[in-house]
Amino acid sequence: MSDDTELLRRYAAEKSDAAFAELVQRHLGLVYHTALRYLRGDAHAAEDVAQTVFTDLARKADALAR
Repeated sequence: MSDDTELLRRYAAEKSDAAFAELVQRHLGLVYHTALRYLRGDAHAAEDVAQTVFTDLARKADALAR
């Protein structure tokens, strides 16, 4: 099993869907439930936040992997 940094580097370098999917699988619950608490139970808004977080991660993967 790869650590998160290695998965992010693999995604940035190779555009590996499997590496990104593993990152999402590992962290989606934490991101979603944190947003849900912050947004006082608004599930739809928490889903939007989680989607935005992972979209931004994908977009900024090159810079973050360095």
